[in-house]
Amino acid sequence: MMPIRKILLAALCLLLLLGLEYLGCFEGMNNYFYDLAFRFRGPERPLDKILIAAVDEKTLDRLGPWPLKRTCYASLLEKMKPSGIVAFDILLSEPSPFDPLLAEAMKKGPPVVLPILINEDLMIEHPARALSAFPAGHVHVERGIDGVAREVHHTLYFQGRLLPSFASMVHELAGGRSLSRGAHPPEPEDEKTIFQENLMRINYAGGPGTIPRVSVCDVVQGAYPEDHFRGRIVLVGITAMGLVDSVTTPYAETRMGMSGVEVQANIVNNLLLGNEIRVVSPAASWLIGVPVALLLYGLFFRMAEGSCLLLLIAAVMIYSLLTLLAFFVWHVWNPPAATMLSFLVLLTLAYLLKLHAAAESLGATYATIRPHLRNAGGKDEPGYGREGIAGLLTPRGIQRQALSLHGIAHQLIFEKELSDRILLSDIFGVAVFDPDGRLMLANGDIHRLCAENEIFLNARDRFLSDLAGHVLEKEASEPAFEQWLQMGAITVFLDRPERRYLKVDVSLLPVAEKAYSLFLLTDITQVKEVELLKGQIVSIVSHELRTPMANIQGFSELLAGSLEGDLKQYAGIVLEESERLTKFVNTFLDINRLEEGRERMEKTPVSVPDLVRKARVKMQPASKGKGIELLAEVPADMAPVLLDRDVTEQVLLNLIENALKYSPPNRPVILRVAEGPDSVIIEVADKGYGIRDEDRDRIFDKFYRANVAGAETVKGSGLGLAFVKRAVEAQGGRVIVRSVFGKGSTFSLVFPRAVRPEM
Repeated sequence: MMPIRKILLAALCLLLLLGLEYLGCFEGMNNYFYDLAFRFRGPERPLDKILIAAVDEKTLDRLGPWPLKRTCYASLLEKMKPSGIVAFDILLSEPSPFDPLLAEAMKKGPPVVLPILINEDLMIEHPARALSAFPAGHVHVERGIDGVAREVHHTLYFQGRLLPSFASMVHELAGGRSLSRGAHPPEPEDEKTIFQENLMRINYAGGPGTIPRVSVCDVVQGAYPEDHFRGRIVLVGITAMGLVDSVTTPYAETRMGMSGVEVQANIVNNLLLGNEIRVVSPAASWLIGVPVALLLYGLFFRMAEGSCLLLLIAAVMIYSLLTLLAFFVWHVWNPPAATMLSFLVLLTLAYLLKLHAAAESLGATYATIRPHLRNAGGKDEPGYGREGIAGLLTPRGIQRQALSLHGIAHQLIFEKELSDRILLSDIFGVAVFDPDGRLMLANGDIHRLCAENEIFLNARDRFLSDLAGHVLEKEASEPAFEQWLQMGAITVFLDRPERRYLKVDVSLLPVAEKAYSLFLLTDITQVKEVELLKGQIVSIVSHELRTPMANIQGFSELLAGSLEGDLKQYAGIVLEESERLTKFVNTFLDINRLEEGRERMEKTPVSVPDLVRKARVKMQPASKGKGIELLAEVPADMAPVLLDRDVTEQVLLNLIENALKYSPPNRPVILRVAEGPDSVIIEVADKGYGIRDEDRDRIFDKFYRANVAGAETVKGSGLGLAFVKRAVEAQGGRVIVRSVFGKGSTFSLVFPRAVRPEM
């Protein structure tokens, strides 16, 4: 956006704020801040020479009910002869028989000021005729829209008469500088019109009770010596509850009003000290605030949104502190509401302009990206809507833009996840199916392979069904997609156009709330052929080892039975080691066949409790030899399970043998059988040495043996658990290990009850 446009918008906002201030829209805010400034400042010490003589409850109780007899006022003047001025804030407009006596006392006593009031009928209430010769002034104070008295006009023109304020008359009689009243205004057409001049903001010294006061009763009864009043300005007024109409002041946070006489005393205090509150004019206030606001406006465009907010808070705090400082030290009040609002309005304007620029940039970015999307222009794609901030503020505008950007994000995430999967893999073929199973993306290699081997590619379930016939490790039983996800590594063999082995990785590609099916085919022909060659070599070498090992085992057994002495012991060692080596070779060959898928499982209905009992009987001699009790906790009867009896029995024997090896004497080994909802669980639990956490993930690796304290002399090849894991998984089961080092281990064999055999 052009800078001139930014400046014009800022100027328009400032002019709007200026108009609102001119209309008085900010008066309430300014009054609140003004009263708050008084409370922050706290009370100030008034002049000692100002004193209030209060007509309080005590006075009414002792000198009689209201109105007091004017002889009381005459006695009061007699007691306060040494005072400088006595000002009565008590309206003495009704004539009384004692007026001549009071007038005589006024003549003999100190200078006296009497009050004048313009009543609700807009009639001037003067002092009684006998008292009319003495100076008088009006006692009106200006109350704001909230009822708080903050100002006084020292000059009123009403019905052709000049009415000076009560406090200004006291000030002038006290020897203060006379106020410049100005020229008499022209006669108004309406006799009820009041002209007001000489406006002054009252600088209250504090809340009620700040000005020292004495009771009229005490003064009349001589409780104070005459020197107590020497040279002082005494204001006589009503403070008794129920008689006085209290005035709300900026210190009214305690809900206590101030009597009229104390308000007048505060005004006199201001005139004598010259510390009235001087208010900065609106023009001067704007000359101070506008440059600061425009400086902040320029900074808002150069800073981040969070920093802008901090800058706004700092600016408001600094401006508030300076405003309070001027008020406390120099008694100058600069109304802050408009300036502070200008800070906030310009920050909001800057934010909206930046948002508009960002929205336009976003629209341009969308226009650049859209042609490159896979489904650009699709019928289901929502339109972007209007660009800029107008598009964000129109009905459903921001929703349409959010939907458009959500679609872009969905596609970009999809492309990123897909590219990451592909780039981080040695990929030969790639196929992606949408959540409904339809082909979404496939490269040329997989298209050619599927066409030449008659595999249907356009639908995921049909693709899996055709591919299942080429799987090596698993039976081609056409499993569901969820089962393919759980199979892990899958190898398929394709013979066209040439002999090839492919590893199939199946995974879900989650994007937003949708899940795509990703198939990655990696060519492992060379690796697989090397594995097959290795298996053949291992089988040939192991087979060739069996004949000599059988001969060694047979002849050593004969020798051990016929020899005596050391020779018999040596022959026994040869026999033991040959048996161990034969077992090692057989186990190794079994594992090799399982890994290559050449070990076909002959599943038949098997009674698991009988299988466990049989294994326990076979291992009883070994357990008694170690002093370990072998227990069996099996149900009396259980439905048969489809298992390979011989392989499963060998698995159990391996686990029991391990439990016996790694358990100290006198600690039992327990065989348990339990049924789950869809499975049968066989557990071999011992209370032996246990397995360390760092060894638990490696115990099923071939040739790995954990270093267990207390079992250093235990012999083993590290193949037993490797055989257990592969033999169980080849039957569709799984092995779970729970172990606490030093307290024992539990191996659980979980076999699915996939088919219920016929009874």
